[in-house]
Amino acid sequence: MTDEIDPKDGDSSEHKESSIEIIPNSKIGKFDVANLPITATPMSGPSKPSQAMAFGSILLGGLCGGLIGFAFTDLQCSGSCAGASGISALIGAIVGAGGVGVVSILALRAMNEWKSKSEPQIDTGNGPQQDSIDD
Repeated sequence: MTDEIDPKDGDSSEHKESSIEIIPNSKIGKFDVANLPITATPMSGPSKPSQAMAFGSILLGGLCGGLIGFAFTDLQCSGSCAGASGISALIGAIVGAGGVGVVSILALRAMNEWKSKSEPQIDTGNGPQQDSIDD
């Protein structure tokens, strides 16, 4: 085929030399642990009581969704509709628990971010400081 690129010619956008720079070990400085800046890391997650309350609210939301789904189908149907009422109760429970789960996750994340932002920043004075210069 005439449209193929010959590997010997190469592409004009390719570099002829290697683009990876190898740094010898002598140029990499060794840093003392005492000179590293101290950083305050926020907590990794919300507290256990707030997690338990979120779990309980998800269960309560699923229960309420199931009851609403069962009652909605039971009111619409005449006669014996146990299967349809059960299926709608299951769907209502899943939708209710899923909705409350999304809201509770967002609330827990917001609480965690709010807690990490409200803590005072620790300034040790070890890091480089830059003064702003007005031109």
